Amino acid sequence: MEKDPKNIIRDVVENSKKINSKVFTLTRCILLTLMWFNKDGLQFRELKNMLNISDGKLKSNLDFLQEIGFIKRIPIRLDQKDMHIYMIEDSGKNELKKIIRWVENVKEVEGMYNEQNKS
Repeated sequence: MEKDPKNIIRDVVENSKKINSKVFTLTRCILLTLMWFNKDGLQFRELKNMLNISDGKLKSNLDFLQEIGFIKRIPIRLDQKDMHIYMIEDSGKNELKKIIRWVENVKEVEGMYNEQNKS
């Protein structure tokens, strides 16, 4: 059953309002995704290598996500060195789910557009 185009557009707008706009940056979405996927946590250097961004940019994004309770920074001792790993919190997972839901709505708009332009 096809969805009404008006409902698809309404869903895009309404679901966008459920997203914390301060979290919705590409870097922060990627950080949350990486931490969700890597359940054992990730070190700063691992995140830096994956994202290929500066220390300052990574630190400010991690600090922000930690301040709002989406991730946690956990001290660990590895090879006789003190370091930290970052892990996603349930609130971060919930926010990421909202973002994914919104992206799925946007994909519906793309499908609707493609259907209209098939001729």
